[in-house]
Amino acid sequence: MARPKTKDAEARSFRIRKDLGKRLDGYSETSHIPKTVIVELALEKYLDDVAPVKSQYIERRSADEN
Repeated sequence: MARPKTKDAEARSFRIRKDLGKRLDGYSETSHIPKTVIVELALEKYLDDVAPVKSQYIERRSADEN
């Protein structure tokens, strides 16, 4: 999967559970999609879809406690 080269990328280092690492490696090998692309897409999806809902839940819960 070709993607445009970007100059605005930066290196990051994370630790992930072994089972997730194995799943990532396996999916990358079978799909021929680079791990960086898989992680970027998954992180974008999470931050766009899950994080806003979770933030609203936390805010509502805090308001209810006060």
